[in-house]
Amino acid sequence: MSTSVPAPYRHWQLQARRLLEPLARLMAPGEAAIPIAGPASDHDAQADRLETFARPLTLAAHFLGSAPHPDDAALRDFLARWFRAGLLAGTDPAGPHYWGPDASYHQHHVEMGLMAIALQIAPAELWNPLPPAGKDQVARWFGTCRGGGIVNNNHLFMSVHILEFLGRHGYARPTDRTVIETHLRQLETMHRGGGWFEDGINQAFDHYNAYAFHFYGLWWVRLHGTRDPVRAQRWREWAGLFVRDYQHFFAASGEHPAFGRSITYRFNAVNVFGLAVATASTDLPLGRLRRLCTRNLDFFLAQPITQEQGCLAFGFTDRFEPIAEAYSCSGSPYWCAKGFAALTLPPEHPFWQAPEEPLPSERGDFAHPIPAAGLLVRGVGGEVEILNAGSMVGNTQLRYGAWKWSKLAYRTGVSFTLAKRKDFATDWSFDSALTQELADGRVYGRHSTVCVEMDEHHVAYAHGMGFKVGQVNTGVESILWWRAGWILHVHHLEARQPAVFRIGGYALPLRERGATVAPRAAGDVSPLAFFAADGRGTVLQNVHGFTASSWDNRTDDFTPRTHVHAPYHVCPILQTARTASVTFLAALSWTGRDRAEGEPWELVRARPGRWELRHPTLGPWVIEHWALPGLPSVNDSRQTSDPR
Repeated sequence: MSTSVPAPYRHWQLQARRLLEPLARLMAPGEAAIPIAGPASDHDAQADRLETFARPLTLAAHFLGSAPHPDDAALRDFLARWFRAGLLAGTDPAGPHYWGPDASYHQHHVEMGLMAIALQIAPAELWNPLPPAGKDQVARWFGTCRGGGIVNNNHLFMSVHILEFLGRHGYARPTDRTVIETHLRQLETMHRGGGWFEDGINQAFDHYNAYAFHFYGLWWVRLHGTRDPVRAQRWREWAGLFVRDYQHFFAASGEHPAFGRSITYRFNAVNVFGLAVATASTDLPLGRLRRLCTRNLDFFLAQPITQEQGCLAFGFTDRFEPIAEAYSCSGSPYWCAKGFAALTLPPEHPFWQAPEEPLPSERGDFAHPIPAAGLLVRGVGGEVEILNAGSMVGNTQLRYGAWKWSKLAYRTGVSFTLAKRKDFATDWSFDSALTQELADGRVYGRHSTVCVEMDEHHVAYAHGMGFKVGQVNTGVESILWWRAGWILHVHHLEARQPAVFRIGGYALPLRERGATVAPRAAGDVSPLAFFAADGRGTVLQNVHGFTASSWDNRTDDFTPRTHVHAPYHVCPILQTARTASVTFLAALSWTGRDRAEGEPWELVRARPGRWELRHPTLGPWVIEHWALPGLPSVNDSRQTSDPR
């Protein structure tokens, strides 16, 4: 044992230990689950029991597989013994703690795949000491994965890792190799270019590219890639392309935008960087990657993200259970354990020694298009923002919350709100989004989406708003441009039923209750502006097509919380009269801390294909594009209102 490890390496070990200690206090002798307090999933009790074991096991594996330190000896010994005993208790069909077998489309399949990797991260502590009969028992349990139905998305990786593990330890069946090859080929059909994967039936490009595709792909390369060097090289190349894009997703603070499903996994988002280094899949500067990973890890662990037992709670920057998907249970947040992948690099690796380098978000503003995924990520004063022109809200995603993909933009430091109504047909929230409301009160937003244009200056996408039931259908072409903290969004709509259309600005998160916003007079479409006590503001400015304005806000405790980042929020809203026609809408939205930058724009001239705008601080802005119509008159944008 040695204490002479680099300070960054030891810091990561201590952060892992910090997360493990509350779990260790809950580990009862002879049990095969950890009684973590929290909601149940929509799976079953057995799946939830296994999840509270498998995900902490993955966290423990990263800690146990790291270089031993004298200060950790007692905890390491306790964890290794408890997890080994739990593994035997949970896989014993005759015992009271049996997890039960895998089954078609069951959550066990996901957890078993993760466990197969965990046992190979720290084999000396978790697998090798098991007696032969115990290994046989665990292998028989893993073998129940054979023949079950598997969701056609990243879940296909689980059978790959389970069967590869069994084969490595002498438990293969003659059919296993064909199943592995078939599932790997199917996963590769989800690659859409540039290292980006569409997540099967979910039809989305989001953090699951890091959470799952590259995590499982690079672990396959690392553990089993010598069997198929051509495929292994292909996955390394894809990972290299992906991390070259993905490095831009992290703000100077370390935060990444909350976007897509399972955002409660938090720093799972950075696992791909450590694995890319471990598999020689990237040539990015190691000091930059370590700074990125450490800042992301430390950002979240500095937030109030634990529950009453000291264990991780649902939420993003604090405890907020409503963001959890129905498939999640109390153990689910520990998928963040994957984020400790960097700890699988030994302390002498250059990753831990290289001088730190600034992140792209620290080097200045940027706009980075990712055409294959239909995403553009831009740096804005040290924050980052995802403009989503390609990820759709598919039918399977509606039950996860349409608001996770349906926004115009997802910015760090701001985030977004959930829908207040929870039935699928009205599960769209107003902020940073275009929505329609029917006469019966149903609200719909963006659904099917196709990116049609993208470069460093704008994105454009064609999409629909509506629902199968009632044949609700509005066709939309949306085009976005940006300047500093501002976004100009233009929408061409063909409404096929009467509807009121709304544009929401950024929903400003507020930690304290009591903010006041003045009601808007009927027909008032002058710019809406609100600045919080910490200096951050949100502004929404009508350019064309809106006839009324309002505030969507929670400033007290009389209504349920909906904001991902904070208990309270204020969001400006513009809306149209009810219409059923071809309509053109345009608005400018802003968030930031510079009040001068938040002053409204003046639309100087609006000719077909060319608009000229002027700002008192940012100066002139000329935009040329086929989607810009001529406007018969120029809005008087020189007034502002601060409703505080």
